[in-house]
Amino acid sequence: MEKNIKKRVCRLALVLSAMLVVLFGYWFFLTPHGYWQKKKEAEKNEYMEKQMLWRKSEKMTMQQMLSDMTLMAKGDSVKVCWLTGLSLPVYRVFIHGTAQPTRNAWAETRYWYMSFLTNGREWMEERIEKRICKSLIFVESSRFQVQKDSLKDYLNEKPTHTEIEYDKMYPAFGKPTDKEFEDWRKEYKRFQLF
Repeated sequence: MEKNIKKRVCRLALVLSAMLVVLFGYWFFLTPHGYWQKKKEAEKNEYMEKQMLWRKSEKMTMQQMLSDMTLMAKGDSVKVCWLTGLSLPVYRVFIHGTAQPTRNAWAETRYWYMSFLTNGREWMEERIEKRICKSLIFVESSRFQVQKDSLKDYLNEKPTHTEIEYDKMYPAFGKPTDKEFEDWRKEYKRFQLF
């Protein structure tokens, strides 16, 4: 008889502890102040920040973007060149404003500008460490980055694939719709797996 009472008490304690674990899990994950909600809010804030930076860079010149990135890199232009893939002579020409970039070079710099400002200096350091062929920045390879005709405006050229993709991902006007945010989240999670 005493064994039955002990078994019942143990079972009751197990059931109560299981219920407490379930209730705690529900409270922690599924309430409006829970983990998943906070994670979704953080993702939405990141999306809005990237949207703002992508749209801000639309009106910026190559010189402005490179100078902002150089300031963030504590004045280290070599790190900016490693990150963006520009050679040092081309960087110098753009930072002094003596040449026009091609549309492709400008769009790629917009992408790196947005990524650098949203992810920060530590991200840039990690990215640079993984970079292969760092010595290529000392080679002048301006053929695809600098306009031959300096009077030609790169903004009048056809938008690149990168621009079209990111313009679609980060719309220009107003708050993003839930569908746009969910599309971005799917894309974002796809890249987070690796």
